[in-house]
Amino acid sequence: MVSNTRTWWLRSPQLHISAAAICLVALAFGSLGLTLQGFLQPANKKHVQAAPAIQKAPSPPPAPQVDCSATPCMALTFDDGPNPVTTPKILDILDKYQVPATFFVVGSRVPGQEAVLRRMHTAGHEIGSHSWDHHDFTDLSQPQIMDEINRTQAVVINAGVPAPTLFRPPYGAVNPAVRGTVPMTIAMWNIDPLDWQTKDPGKVKDIIVSHAKPGGVVDLHDIYPVTAESLEPTILALRDHYKFVTFSQMFNLYAGQRGEYFGR
Repeated sequence: MVSNTRTWWLRSPQLHISAAAICLVALAFGSLGLTLQGFLQPANKKHVQAAPAIQKAPSPPPAPQVDCSATPCMALTFDDGPNPVTTPKILDILDKYQVPATFFVVGSRVPGQEAVLRRMHTAGHEIGSHSWDHHDFTDLSQPQIMDEINRTQAVVINAGVPAPTLFRPPYGAVNPAVRGTVPMTIAMWNIDPLDWQTKDPGKVKDIIVSHAKPGGVVDLHDIYPVTAESLEPTILALRDHYKFVTFSQMFNLYAGQRGEYFGR
């Protein structure tokens, strides 16, 4: 006798009971606004939410070649940002006068300010690292130093801009252990206008102008209103005498070049 494979289960009382049980479970789930679809998924199937795509900044135009050994150059550099209020004001002034600069960012201050970093990069400014949270590196172990470096590199890359190749040590504090551990160019300075010490923008401008010289690297901070207020008069006082360049242009650096640079 040939069995009817399409109807045998209709005559099975056990399966009638199972089918009824499934219907009851389905009704119960339905009353809770749920479905059996997810409930019946295999136990090892995981739903992983895809990470959001990184929004990359448009590439800037190629930086012009400048021979700062023959041209009187100065580099404006800014530490400790990005700041949501003062950094955009500084970028506005730099854009107005087409002045390139170098920003040494603190990694822990980047989240939420990624658009500011993308603006820096697209405008042709250079982005360097100033550590994750501004610790004195001479007080840190080698693993701690690399953690500070790596976390900052990661957050800058996640902002959609290239990884920094320059590192400015917090407080300018370095020793042989720091020099031997940091795998980047160490970017120092030779003009300090002490903008963190005063609320007088005229004083900041006067210190920069009085100490200006070919090969000068100015250490400013884009987290203070006084710095933003002093920037335009400083540029106007110097632009007829000096070519403004980024830190890497000043020293004609290639990416990852080791060494410690203060000024020409």
